[in-house]
Amino acid sequence: MRNFCTFTVGNVKFGVDVLKVLAILQSAEIVRVPLANRTVAGLIQYRGQIITVIDLRQKFDFPERKTEEFFHAIVRTKRGIISLLVDKVEEIEEITQNTRVEMSKSVHGIDSFFISHTYRFEDYSLIILDVDKVVEVKSN
Repeated sequence: MRNFCTFTVGNVKFGVDVLKVLAILQSAEIVRVPLANRTVAGLIQYRGQIITVIDLRQKFDFPERKTEEFFHAIVRTKRGIISLLVDKVEEIEEITQNTRVEMSKSVHGIDSFFISHTYRFEDYSLIILDVDKVVEVKSN
């Protein structure tokens, strides 16, 4: 049995191991960084630390966000703490059944390099992100 914090970006449902998630923030002022990689939305302050914000819409070449509503999923990686910019935070999914599926080179247009594994349910798929690879510069 494994637990994942789940969230959506566009119409794709993602998950991150709950042990890597430190917090979910609804609002934090993002300071833009000139000449940063396009996937870097900027920097925020979290508990006295300055952390990098990765916009998953930009990372995975999704259409631009139509609203100003988004959330920060604060996660721990091998390179330190980062914020993943997501559209909506869902719930904690407890995976008890063996619904893991093999991945192709891309899932929903997302390079499998960034995906740890995928679970398929009746009405949706849950893509588990490898947050250590999401901080890599590689883009789709």
